[in-house]
Amino acid sequence: GLDPAPLATEALRGDGAVLVNKDGKPFMATYHRDGDLAPRDIVARAVEAEIKAGRGAFLDARDAIGAKFPNAFPTVFSACQAAKIDPRTEFMPVAPAAHYHMGGVETDLDGRTSILGLWAVGEVASTGVHGANRLASNSLLEAIVFGARIADQLREAPIELSEEAGAPGDRMEISPLPAPAGEMMKLRKAMTEHCALIREGEGLADLLELIHKMHESENMTSGLKSALVTAELIAQGALAREESRGGHFRSDFPGKDDEAFHTEIAATHLYEDEA
Repeated sequence: GLDPAPLATEALRGDGAVLVNKDGKPFMATYHRDGDLAPRDIVARAVEAEIKAGRGAFLDARDAIGAKFPNAFPTVFSACQAAKIDPRTEFMPVAPAAHYHMGGVETDLDGRTSILGLWAVGEVASTGVHGANRLASNSLLEAIVFGARIADQLREAPIELSEEAGAPGDRMEISPLPAPAGEMMKLRKAMTEHCALIREGEGLADLLELIHKMHESENMTSGLKSALVTAELIAQGALAREESRGGHFRSDFPGKDDEAFHTEIAATHLYEDEA
């Protein structure tokens, strides 16, 4: 299959497409009262459970969308065509997907970060718009509201783009090389096994141990360093959060804490060897 796999938009289910197993039996009603319109983290875990149980998971859009598919969802339709699947008459095989990195760079309500001259917007940012789940409507809201606010800041505060700004002098200087494919595959497999839809403490601890060993790789490049830093921040955040909330599910802590809280982690210690 393609890597990354093409995304089957949630709008398909919004338009009436149904998740079914290999026998064509709908299954979402057994997982959530909202059935196929359940929150995306519930849907992702249900798809994972059906696949692991050997029943498979597919999207049936034959009745709901049918002949309208090429015009209504051209991107998904072309992806299906490339895979020799006709969603007008066949089931579409699906796999679970989730936004594992629910955090981001902390910003204020104008998109400003703690580094002078650096703003952040979208999924890289932690503005408070998304909460514990990434939702398409929230992403649009964030782009429209915070994108405009940052543009206003850039117009009104040109001093922040002067020599006083924090970059590039403060940043890590290593050659801009992509990560070696073998090392990236090792990291991706470990993240999928221990830090994906269902997490637990022992697996996260094993994952962090692997990440720390990989930091000593003889094949270190800027791409691999960036991937390892990101992976460690996600794993550390998941290990610290001993509850389940939104896209973060801990099988050893399935309940949700009474009060919501932010996990704040600084990555500075990861760069000490570069100083």
